Amino acid sequence: MRLLSLFILLLCLLSFNTKAQPILLDSSYTYGNIGKQVSYFEDKEAGITFDGVKVLEKRGKFQQSKSEVLNLGNTKSAFWVKITYKSAVAGRDYLVIDVPNIEHIDCYVETNTQLIHKSAGSIQPSVPGVITRNNYIIPLPEQGQNPGVSTIWLRVKTNNILLLPIKMATSENFVPGLSVKNSMQSIYIGILLTLFVFNIFLFFSIGDRTYLYYSIYVISLAVYVVGYLRGYSYLLGDQFRIMLNLYPHLFLSISIISGILFSSKFLNLHTLFPSFSKVCKALIGLSIVMLLTSAAGLKSISAILAQFLSISSAIILWTYGILAYRKGHAPAKYFILAWTFIAFTIILAVISMEGILPFRDFSFQLVPIGSTIELLLLAFALGDRYRTIIRNEQLVRDENLLLVQTQNQRLEKLVEDRTLKLSESIVQLEASNAVKNKLFSIIAHDLRSPFASLVSIFSLKDMDLLSLDELKMLLNENKKNIDTIHNTLNNLLYWAKSQMEGLKNQPTVFDLKLMAEDLVLVYSPLIQAKGIAVNLQAPQHPLVYADENQIQLVLRNLIDNAIKFTPPSHSIGISLTKNKTSIEVCVNNTTSNSNELNIESITNTSAFEATSGTGHEKGIGLGLHLCREYLKGNGSELKVNISGRSVSFCFQLPKPGVADTISL
Repeated sequence: MRLLSLFILLLCLLSFNTKAQPILLDSSYTYGNIGKQVSYFEDKEAGITFDGVKVLEKRGKFQQSKSEVLNLGNTKSAFWVKITYKSAVAGRDYLVIDVPNIEHIDCYVETNTQLIHKSAGSIQPSVPGVITRNNYIIPLPEQGQNPGVSTIWLRVKTNNILLLPIKMATSENFVPGLSVKNSMQSIYIGILLTLFVFNIFLFFSIGDRTYLYYSIYVISLAVYVVGYLRGYSYLLGDQFRIMLNLYPHLFLSISIISGILFSSKFLNLHTLFPSFSKVCKALIGLSIVMLLTSAAGLKSISAILAQFLSISSAIILWTYGILAYRKGHAPAKYFILAWTFIAFTIILAVISMEGILPFRDFSFQLVPIGSTIELLLLAFALGDRYRTIIRNEQLVRDENLLLVQTQNQRLEKLVEDRTLKLSESIVQLEASNAVKNKLFSIIAHDLRSPFASLVSIFSLKDMDLLSLDELKMLLNENKKNIDTIHNTLNNLLYWAKSQMEGLKNQPTVFDLKLMAEDLVLVYSPLIQAKGIAVNLQAPQHPLVYADENQIQLVLRNLIDNAIKFTPPSHSIGISLTKNKTSIEVCVNNTTSNSNELNIESITNTSAFEATSGTGHEKGIGLGLHLCREYLKGNGSELKVNISGRSVSFCFQLPKPGVADTISL
């Protein structure tokens, strides 16, 4: 029995020693969490006073903590934490509540000589005696020469997930521990501000709403993670810090909504996956519910929604990123990596909060590190998207430039063609103007003078100043002028008609020999008066297919010219020769002196120079021009051959049945 009693006593002593060992703050003490060295009690009604909790502690109601960071869950309960310590170095010691978002903190420090009470909290203004930053630093009272064991009673309460990292520090190790933590947080803040400024600038530069959604996502996530979770809202003053801690999930809901809109726009999900619209509406709807509950001050419910939405939205968007990449959306590769990091860190953080994994100091850095890496990778994705936009814009500019150059070339070609046509028109207009001037000159001089001579003869006759013999003699002298006037007027009428109505051919089949014989009879008085002979050589029935009236005018002008330029007692030759498909017509005559011929008026197609015949017959130079026009309209061409004193004019007309050689 004695041995059994001694064994039970030894166990009790060992148990007492593990619970009651105070924290020794000496020169070898390392700054860190003391969670395993404290005990705590849950006050579910949150109504126990300081004296009451001391009674409960004596009754053994406190339980020893088994984790470095106390994870007290999502609860409305108040928790009392007991800490015993002994200071073994000179200088001041500190108690650090190394988390920023506990709403109510009451600290009672019980020494041998006094009891000190200090209050703080995330929804309370800063008070003297507690350093309120991104954590709560409570200076402990200085001990005397022989300090004893002191006790700290902490009462903490928050309407949210309660994580309680508690640290103690001496003056020697306190500052270095804080500097490392603050350096890391400064890096987060600098990166997030840079991403926000750069992408909001891009939005205003190019007007792409993807950059706006991303900028809202960055700034709202930064406010939630850096300002609320890591507690740097104190930099903007107590009012902002209190407001953010009262309604933290307002910013998280905005972050989730903007992240969904960004992902939809960036991946073009509404086009690639029409079913995403329903998923998008569901996630945004739950985010709005979280926003409303947060605005109503229901932080506990908002925290549950925050965990669910953070995990579900990350996994869903990550899945759609993979699907979009499989459909050929190349920038989605950065998107997938980004949501992989954030989903992984959120899952780790949530399962740590739920107690599945132990919560450590590093656990508080999971969400800031994961969100920073996520935002950087999304920035790379946007950079790739921006590069694609610039490349596409460059391609469009190149295509537009090529289009403009092609259009300019077309316009230059068009202008060149129009200029050429205009030049041709000007040349034709100048030629027509020259013809007009020449015709007016002809009408004013060559036609007016013969008529004036006739008017003078008849005026003298009316005045009985001429005898009958004198009248006959003057009329015979003017008979040549009358014939010239008649021929000239006929040519003028034909030419005017062709200019006004254009050449209108009415081809028929007729006998060229009969036409030539009739014209020889018409000109027989002139032929006899000049004493020349006409030799007509033609086969039987040389039929042609052409406009009879036009060909008659051509033959008449050629015969008239031959009579005009043939000296007396010489001959004119008219030959009609059958070829395989046509009849060749030639009118030739002998001139008195080929040097007196106006070669320019005979060979130049645009010349209108008048010449005088051997008997001083007058012409206006229009006959050959009409011959060329009418022959061209009948598919033929006037050819001139001058050999010594012989001049011949030839053309060909198609036989019937060879109408395809005629240009109608």
